[in-house]
Amino acid sequence: MIAGKEGRGFFAAHWDWLVAAGGVLALGAAVFALVTALGTDPDEKANATLAGLGGARSGDTGVEAVDMAPYEAAEKDVRTPPKVVEIAETQESFMASERRVFCEQGDPADEKKSCGLPIPFGMKTCPLCGAKQPEEQKVVLDSDGDGMDDEYEAAHGLDPNRDDRDGDLDGDGFTNWEEFEAKTDPNDPASHPDYLDSLELKLPLQETHLPFYFDKVAPLPNGAKRYYFRDPKRKNAYGQRGVTYSVLEGEEIGAAEQMPTGFVVKGYTARSEERKIAASKGERQLTRTVDTSIATIERKKDRKRLELVVGESKRPVAVDAKATLVYTRGEPKEFSVAVGDEIKLNGNAYKVVEIKRGDKVVTVSVAGEAGKKTLTAPLEQ
Repeated sequence: MIAGKEGRGFFAAHWDWLVAAGGVLALGAAVFALVTALGTDPDEKANATLAGLGGARSGDTGVEAVDMAPYEAAEKDVRTPPKVVEIAETQESFMASERRVFCEQGDPADEKKSCGLPIPFGMKTCPLCGAKQPEEQKVVLDSDGDGMDDEYEAAHGLDPNRDDRDGDLDGDGFTNWEEFEAKTDPNDPASHPDYLDSLELKLPLQETHLPFYFDKVAPLPNGAKRYYFRDPKRKNAYGQRGVTYSVLEGEEIGAAEQMPTGFVVKGYTARSEERKIAASKGERQLTRTVDTSIATIERKKDRKRLELVVGESKRPVAVDAKATLVYTRGEPKEFSVAVGDEIKLNGNAYKVVEIKRGDKVVTVSVAGEAGKKTLTAPLEQ
C-alpha cells in the first residue's frame, strides 16, 4: 500500500488530506467573518453608508448623468413639426421644375398661329411662335349662390354663406344684387344705380302727322323755284277733297290760298338714286333713276324743321310725338312726355331730348345729371 502511494506522487497520494485541510481553512474564515460582523453596530454601519453616498460625486457612484438634449429636441419636433416650404408655381428649384402650359391661340384674329408646344406659365405671347396667349381667368367663388361673389360680399359687409341678394344694406331702395350689378356701394345711400335704369318705353306713340306732302318743284325763269305741296284730305273752296299749295322759298305754305299751315319753306336739296326694277328669272336686271330731292320746311311757332322727300305721299311725317314712359321701381308710374318735357324720379329731374320713330324701333332719349339714356321699343311688324 505504501509503496503504491509513493509510486503515484505526493498530490495524488494525499489528495484526501488536502481537501480536508481546505475545508478547515474555509470554516475558519467563515467564523472570523461572523465574529467581525457581530462585533459592528448595524445602525452605525447604515449611517456611515448614507453619509458616504451623500458626499459622493456623480462619478463616484459609478452611474453617469443622462443627457436630455436629444429628448428635448425630439419633443420640440413633435410639438412643432418642420414644414416643407411651398415653391412658387413660376419658380423652378431642385425639387420642382418651372410650371409650364401648352401654347394656345388667344386671339382668333392674330396672324401668328399657336404652335401648341409647352411654354412657361404666365406668358402674354408665346416665346416660340409669337402667338398671343389667352388671358388668365380669375376663379370667382359664390358660396351661397346669390349671384354675388364671395370677395365682393366680404369686402362690403355681406355674408358669403347666406343668400342676401334681395336685402338692402343701406336702405336706398336698391337691393344688394342691383348695387352689385351697377358696381355701386351697398353701404352708401348716396351711391346707387341710376333711376333711369328703372324707366321703360311703352308703345304706341301718340303722334301728330303733317297733313300735306311735298308734291313737286318747278324752276322759274329767274332761277327761283316754285314748290307745290298737296293736302289730300282738306277740302277746297268748292267742297272737294284735295288742296294744292303753291309757294316760293321763304313763304308760308297755304297763305296764298287763305289756308295757312304755319310752315315756311326754307330750302331745297336736289338728289336722286338708282333703284332696281323687278325682273323675271333669267331677265337682265334693270334700274331706274328716282328723284329723291328734299324740301326743308320750318314751323313758325317753335322753328322746328322737317325734311320732306318729293313724291312720298304714303309715308306720314310726324310733327309732334308723345311717348309713354313707365317707372317700374316700387309702385309703377306713367308719364306722357314730348320733347322738352321734364320728369322727376325720386327727387331727380330728367329731360326728354328726343323722340324718334325708325323703321323697326322707337327711341326716346332722356338726359339727367348722370348722363343720357336711350330707351327703345320694337315696332310691331
